[in-house]
Amino acid sequence: MRGFYKLIIPQKFVELSDGNDWEGIVCPKDSGHQRAGRRTTDLHIHCLSTRVADFSSTILSDIVVTNHALDVLTQVGLTGFEVKNPGICSKTRIKNQCEIPKLWEFLVTGKAGNAHPDSGIVVKWQCGACGLIRYTAFEHGLIVNETNYDGSDFFTVTEYPKYVLISERAKTIIEENGLTNAHFVESSKLQWPEGVIKP
Repeated sequence: MRGFYKLIIPQKFVELSDGNDWEGIVCPKDSGHQRAGRRTTDLHIHCLSTRVADFSSTILSDIVVTNHALDVLTQVGLTGFEVKNPGICSKTRIKNQCEIPKLWEFLVTGKAGNAHPDSGIVVKWQCGACGLIRYTAFEHGLIVNETNYDGSDFFTVTEYPKYVLISERAKTIIEENGLTNAHFVESSKLQWPEGVIKP
């Protein structure tokens, strides 16, 4: 079995600003299922410092990378992501705006379908009217089911799409090039977050 890792971005260097909007999903049968869907606008952020790390993320797990990081990842041909135009950055909190590096929104496109059953995740319930699905917590990490995996270096599993997983190759490239604010935990050894109630 190949090694896979969760990408962890611990420090905040950017945060959401005004100008972001999301689609609203309204269930015709249960008002409790009302929720935000996909973002309908380009990402708008505040830079919290002129010294932005190579990897950063917002409170909603939007990933932002520097131009340096993007160059490293693309030059070696890593897969499973796309970037959006660099006009995502609102610099209103920084006086010397020219010191802020060029930034890109980093969108993970790789897929691995449902996690392996050994992860312990099962469907709790599904709404036939609006499609909302609730899963149980993972009990034995996020084990990648390689029969569903598309082979991308950056990817997600269906049940926990905010958890960005990466290949051993991507981990090595990030580490060898000293890209900052990126840490890793082997996905099969992930623990449920402390203090977060299990669904």
